[in-house]
Amino acid sequence: MREQLQDFCGYFASEPESAETIRSAWQEDGYVMDPHTSVAACAYRKYREETGDKRTTVIASTASPYKFTRSVMEAIDAEKYGKMSDFELVDELKALSGTAIPNAIEEIRSAPVRHRTVCEVQDMEQTVRDFLGVR
Repeated sequence: MREQLQDFCGYFASEPESAETIRSAWQEDGYVMDPHTSVAACAYRKYREETGDKRTTVIASTASPYKFTRSVMEAIDAEKYGKMSDFELVDELKALSGTAIPNAIEEIRSAPVRHRTVCEVQDMEQTVRDFLGVR
C-alpha cells in the first residue's frame, strides 16, 4: 500500500494564506476565487515550490465566490469592503467579477425572515430544546 501511495502528498492553507491567494488572483489575473479553490491553489503553489514540479496543472474551481461573498471581498480589500452589508458585497462582487448573481442569492433579498431567535453560546442547548419542545 505504501508503494502505491508514494506519489501522494498533501498540503493545506491557513485562513490568512487562503485570503492572500484570493487577493493575489484578483490583483494579478482579475479572477475572483472562492475560498475552497484558494486553498487548492495555495496548496498547489506549496507543492510546486517544494518539489520543483513544472507540469501544467488544472485546478477545478469548487465553489462560487457568491457563497462566501464576505470572505472573498474582504480578502480582496478588507478596508474597502469590510463595513459593507452582505447585499452590498454581492453587488460589488457582481461588478468586480462580471458574473451574474445566482438566483438563489438574488431571491434571498426579498425572502421573508422566518427566524429571529438569537442566543448566547451558553444558552444554545436550551434554545434547541425549546425549538424541539424537549425539556
